This record gives sequence, structure tokens and C-alpha cells, in this order.
Amino acid sequence: MNVTSQILFYLFSRDHSVLKEEISIADNTISSIRRYDPAEVPDADTLYILTSSDLNTLSEAGTSAFHFFLIVPEGKLPPKKVLSKLKGCNYAATNAVYTTYELLNILLQIFHTLLRQENELLLATMDPARSEDVFRFGYNWFPWEYSIVDLDMHLIFKTDNLHKVLGGEKVDRIPSESLNELILSKEFHNAAKVREPFYQSMTFNELTALGRNILPDGQYAGRVVMFLPKTVKKVPKGAEELFSFYTDCIMETLRRSGQFVSRRQNDPLHLLCRSLFQGEDAAEHAISDVLKRSGWKEDHLFTVISFRFLADSAWEAQLETTLPYLADELEIAWPNSCAVVGKRDISWILNLTLSKMSEDLSGFHQQITSFVRDHVCIAGASSVFTSFSLLPDARKCAVAALEIGSQKHPDFWYFSFDNYRLDYMKESLKDSMSSTFLIHPAINRLKQYDEENQSDLTETLKAYLENGRNMSAAADAIFIHRTTFCRRMDHIKKITGVDLDDPGTVILLELSYQL
Repeated sequence: MNVTSQILFYLFSRDHSVLKEEISIADNTISSIRRYDPAEVPDADTLYILTSSDLNTLSEAGTSAFHFFLIVPEGKLPPKKVLSKLKGCNYAATNAVYTTYELLNILLQIFHTLLRQENELLLATMDPARSEDVFRFGYNWFPWEYSIVDLDMHLIFKTDNLHKVLGGEKVDRIPSESLNELILSKEFHNAAKVREPFYQSMTFNELTALGRNILPDGQYAGRVVMFLPKTVKKVPKGAEELFSFYTDCIMETLRRSGQFVSRRQNDPLHLLCRSLFQGEDAAEHAISDVLKRSGWKEDHLFTVISFRFLADSAWEAQLETTLPYLADELEIAWPNSCAVVGKRDISWILNLTLSKMSEDLSGFHQQITSFVRDHVCIAGASSVFTSFSLLPDARKCAVAALEIGSQKHPDFWYFSFDNYRLDYMKESLKDSMSSTFLIHPAINRLKQYDEENQSDLTETLKAYLENGRNMSAAADAIFIHRTTFCRRMDHIKKITGVDLDDPGTVILLELSYQL
């Protein structure tokens, strides 16, 4: 760590008064602190202590890019003309009643304490067993509450009184109402790629936070957040420099311990589900072992739901933070479940047997409808199934329900495969070959006859099938007399030769009309 004059100014200001601080140069390391001697040529890496009267010995030229600590015992800054001699320098002024030697001892004590603390912090950072020491080390340098938040919005660490700042009881996770506001904030998402410390306004508690992202391999994995009092919008430059160094140590600690990885996404159940969704084969004994450790059984009832954010919603703005957050929300609300985060969606498996949701599926689907509406996303649900090995097909059902449902009913939020099974079958058939070969020849024959004879036999047969092969109901549906309808049906049988008493033929005809 480079010990700069601004760091020393900040640490001094924690217990002593500072009238004015001026930072003209940055990143210049301080290696010594001395009383100013006008007979000596100043060194760029020395912090000099001087009194108001010493300013008279300074020339306005030749003092640029140096560091000074000015004692103003009378409590009033020198005139601007005199103070201008420090232009281009880093300097701070105190009105505390110190002699130059008393101030020198105070600053030297701060300087050496800082070097000792830096050494202690680096030693703790190198030892994976001392991560808690690193996390708590901020108490030495900062008077503000702070936390370390992982990808799942869990608090890896929080200072003892953080809950008083956030409002509420002591928790291991930021309150949902606060999280929702952050997730919907463009400022929050825009900051997710920033490597340097940054400030962010928190409208839910009217505070400003100093933050630093945890970015292993350039990917967002969490954040260190320090909450400032309402009257403070920006910390001193020295505090920013210490925060940057301190968060470097936190990130190194997290990297060594592996804590920056989403904890819920790497247990055996999540890994198994992810591999099955990706089409990888898993041995039966491996599946059985994971299910047993999770308290699940192969013959339990399951459903898979696929969640996807609307393209124009604020939630979709930064999926790296949104998806893990929503996955965690699902697993908290429904503990007997497993939410697997993909690149742009979430595949969620719910154990209906353990959650007892199978007893009230209608109520469960209503809850999911409310959930997706509140989180501005859409979702598709598979049919209920047993046998965990069917998981990949169940996900296909959920995705199909989402895609087909959102096209047919764009105003809906939640789609069940049970309502779109026939649509899926039709789409699958169309994808397999040209519909020319799938439609029953009898319908093509009727269409040709109608074109040549200006008749309506094609629609007549369709009405007959749609009305359960009830001639009276079908005749009413197309507004003709029953006798006329019966004559048309006899004509249809003569032209096509179809046996409308054969169940297989009826199914083929009905599906042909659907296609």
C-alpha cells in the first residue's frame, strides 16, 4: 500500500480537527515525516509540519508537488495571498493546540500504526483460515457500517450494527424490498462491471454507499458495500484509498477461500440438474446418490418451471445479478426446490411431494402467477411427472409452454404445458415434414371438390368433427337445416370413402384440420 498524505490526513481527522484539506497531487508515497526546516531543500516523499509563521519562509515558487501539515493555533486560516504559497501542494491545516513536535509525534504514531496494520492485514489475507479477520479488519480504518454481499445477495459478512442502518432485525440477507429496488436500479446494474470503487445512492434508506465489485476473471461475483451517514455523500480521498486497498485484500481472501462463487449453485443437486439440462448422461446410481443426500426420491412428484425476463424490463438489464437473485428468492420461498441459473433464464425444479404442493396444484400455480408478475418475468410450467430421469424432457415442456403460450397469449404471464400440449404436438409434426404429407387425403379431396363445384363440404365435415359428430349440433353451427346437413355428409362419404365410425380415422381428420 502506498501511504499518501491524504491517507494520513484522513486518519488524523478521525480524532483531531482539520480546518482545511487540499489535494493537488495523488499517489505520491510518503516515506517520512519531519518538521519543516527552511534551510533544507524539501523532499517529494516527505510530509512537512509547519506553522503559520513558517509560511513566510516559503517562496511561492519551488514548493509545488510537496506535502505539508499546517498548524493554525489561532483557529483562523492565513490570508489567501499567504496560503497561495501552498498552491500545487497537498496540505492540511489543523487548529488544534499543538506544538510542531507534538503534532510530529501524533503523525508518526499514525504512520507506524498504519504500517503495522498493513502487515497484519496482508498476513491474514494470505491465510485462508483467517478470512473472518480480514472481513472484520475494516473496523480499524472506517467508522461506517459495511457488508460483503455474494452473487446470491447473501451477506458473507456484515458489521455488527449494519441492521440499524438498513432498518429491521439482524439478518443474513439484505431485505427483499431493498433488494427489489436495487435490482430494478439502472445505477446498480451499470456499476456491476466497474473495477474501481464507486458511489451509489440508496433511495430506500436515503443513504449513499461506497462500493467495490468482486470480479474474479472479470465476472461479477459480489460486492463490498460501505454505507455512509445521511449527511455524507463522499468520503475523504484518503478513506477512498484505504477502501481500495482493503477491498483488494477482501477479494484476494474470497478468491483463496472460494467464497465468491454462488454457494447454492454448486452443491451436488444443482450440479446434477444442470448436467441433465445440458444433455449430459448421468449414471442411475449417481442420480440415486444425489437424490438420497437431498432427501428426494425418484418416485416423488416434480414439475419444472422455466423463467425468462421480459426484454424491455429493468430486471433484464443485468442478468448476471438478476438471475442469481431470483433463483435464491425461489428457493427461499419454496425450500424443497432447486433453481438452476442459465445464461438468460432459470430452470426451477420443485419437489411437489415434499413441498405438499401436489395437494393444491391450483393454489400453487396462482402463487407462481403472482411471483412472475411481481418480478416482471414470464414462466412456463411442465406437466407433473415422476421419475427424476425425465428432467430434460420436463424442461423442454416448460420451455415449449413459455414460447407457444407467449405467442398465443402475449398478455399472460404464466403458461402451463397442459394447456398447450396439442399446439406442441402440431408444431412438432410440422417441423418433422411438410404438412402436405400429414393432412388426411380426404380433406384435400374435399377442398378440390369445393373449388370445382362451389360447395362447402370441407367446412361441413369440420363442423361435424368439432361438434362431437352430432349432426343436429353441427347443422346449427353452420346455420343449415339438419336434412341438408345429412345429405352433405352422405355426399362426403361417397367422395372420400372415409369411415367416420373408425376412431383412428376421426383422430387423423381432427388433427388434419388443426394442422
